[in-house]
Amino acid sequence: MSLFSFEDLFKLQGKTRLELIFENVDLSKTANQLSNNSKKGPNGYSAQPIIRALLAQRIENIPTRAALVRRLKSDPVFSYVCGFGFYGKIPSEATMSRYFEKLSKSGCLEKLYLQLLDKANQLDLLDCKTTAIDASKLKSYERAKPKSHIDKNNFDTPNWSAKFDSFKNKITWFGWKVHLAVDTKSELPIAVTVTPANEADCNQALTLVQKVSEVLTGIKCEQPTYWAMDSGYDFKRIYKNILFDYNGQAVIPINKRNAKQPPAGYYDFNGTPRCSAGHKMVY
Repeated sequence: MSLFSFEDLFKLQGKTRLELIFENVDLSKTANQLSNNSKKGPNGYSAQPIIRALLAQRIENIPTRAALVRRLKSDPVFSYVCGFGFYGKIPSEATMSRYFEKLSKSGCLEKLYLQLLDKANQLDLLDCKTTAIDASKLKSYERAKPKSHIDKNNFDTPNWSAKFDSFKNKITWFGWKVHLAVDTKSELPIAVTVTPANEADCNQALTLVQKVSEVLTGIKCEQPTYWAMDSGYDFKRIYKNILFDYNGQAVIPINKRNAKQPPAGYYDFNGTPRCSAGHKMVY
């Protein structure tokens, strides 16, 4: 016989990363908005453990909801941390999917994240003086389609795109792009947009700038002074909008775009002014 029960042994262990995260995230309001008031369908499931499980799926990089359900059934510690208890009833994959759809349509997580940003600002974790903007690929779970079969007028459908990685290898994917504006001190995202993969990065820059300004105003945080982006955002409208509308400065490498070297007396492609004799300006 064991001297301690499984639950007693668990309480003697150090707290896991998931426990520490869920201790600092109040999901009660979100759970109340998603509670099932319908008389149809099975009863007995609490919304909060399901929301925890869906968040844990992302934190633990669990690829599918089917794999999430298997993990909940096979790992009693994981199940306990999510709120189902050691021997609680685990929802089916279909139930998880229904709650995921309700969660995605409700906008609850965005409100929750704004509350966490406000808390981070109160703890002096944010310093948005320098904010970085970039995009990242996101593959779709939907089966890939030929370009000819994609509805180009539907902004809610995934699409094809390609880019070069840091080793100059071409990467092609079917899905989406996640556009992020991130505080460079805390590395916390301040604003996010999701578009089909074929959307140009530069088209979302000013949208993110506007969203960042609104979010920081809402939590009473200082507005960014510098906006760091890569050469894909090198467009005059971005410089002008940030300078005149947001009193900031865009810091972006020059994108050659097959342009010719500027004439003497201007500047080189690194942005350094040159005299007519070809000498670069130095401090």
